[in-house]
Amino acid sequence: MSLTRTDSRPVRTTAVRKWRSLDPVLLMVSLALSVFGIFAVYVAGTDGQQAYAANQALGFAVGLAGAIPLALIDYRLWQRYLKPIYVLIIAMLLAVIVAGAAAGGAQRWIDIGPVQVQPSEFAKLLVVVVLAGYIAESPIRENLTFLKALGVLAVPALLVFVQPDLGTALVFGAVFVTMTFIGGARLYQLGALAAMGVVTAVVAFKADILKGYQKDRLTVFVDPEGSGDVGYQVAQSKTAIGSGGLTGKGYDATTLANLGFLPEDHTDFIFSNLAERLGFVGGMLLLVLFLVLIWRILHVATISRDRFGVLIAVGVATIFLFHVFVNVGMTMGIMPVTGIPLPFISYGRSSLVVSVLSLGLLQSIAMHSRAEYSKNPNV
Repeated sequence: MSLTRTDSRPVRTTAVRKWRSLDPVLLMVSLALSVFGIFAVYVAGTDGQQAYAANQALGFAVGLAGAIPLALIDYRLWQRYLKPIYVLIIAMLLAVIVAGAAAGGAQRWIDIGPVQVQPSEFAKLLVVVVLAGYIAESPIRENLTFLKALGVLAVPALLVFVQPDLGTALVFGAVFVTMTFIGGARLYQLGALAAMGVVTAVVAFKADILKGYQKDRLTVFVDPEGSGDVGYQVAQSKTAIGSGGLTGKGYDATTLANLGFLPEDHTDFIFSNLAERLGFVGGMLLLVLFLVLIWRILHVATISRDRFGVLIAVGVATIFLFHVFVNVGMTMGIMPVTGIPLPFISYGRSSLVVSVLSLGLLQSIAMHSRAEYSKNPNV
């Protein structure tokens, strides 16, 4: 059978038509951030940075391989499988507790052959999908529905907290507040949730539920001198940022990271490392890229044809915004040190894979929404 029309122009496949509807700005900024991240890990002062950069590039390749089919699949398909997805989330997090690999005082990883996977990173995106499906189908303004949604979130959040991974647990909280607000929750419901959060935090401090270093990390921006080693880390981070000046010392210069004074220079405090090497200009360029990323994700939310797509986009935007705000803020001493990575930039294959997969899901929303609009712009 011929694959051409009578006028000799090739017939466009469905996949080609879908790709024409993707968001090019979102694609370009995500590629730019991924390349920026590989470069940032490569120039970090950590020994063996070439291996880290290679692993980061591998994480991007794996994420891209999953993002392409994820973009082509109609995102609404996942709404049929909310319960299996939720079971998968709980199973992954329980597996970490039962048979996870420990490092740095935390048990957050699972060894799969030679590769370590961090399930909590994948849980972030999957929780967004589950919450989006539940809120889209339920009247969240009703108190019972709101409480059920809170229960859906509470189980994975608690499993992450006990790893311990306080930073990811806080991300879950931010996602829940934003998505329920956009979904139509009443202000008094969110106010009651905020009050409950404050009471829980006070009890956690008073009853010593939190460990000493966790308390120091949460209060370091208020009392840096009384926060022990955490305060020292933040002080070194601020020094690195300040010493970069306007244009930086150069990507191959000797820096605090090279000298061993900057902690976690390729993960938690990689922004400080970059700011010292690339200066204010380089740091601002990175933040502008993140600003464009958030803008385009929210744009996807505005063009979505259903509540499910809107809520997914808002949830993913919240994850990225919370990560950037807290990570960059902690390097400057104005936010708690929670160990939250800088998306695309901090070293971590699981984090990068999930970030790229998230953008694949967003492209699915953009492509299918635009395709439907072209068919019926009045709906």
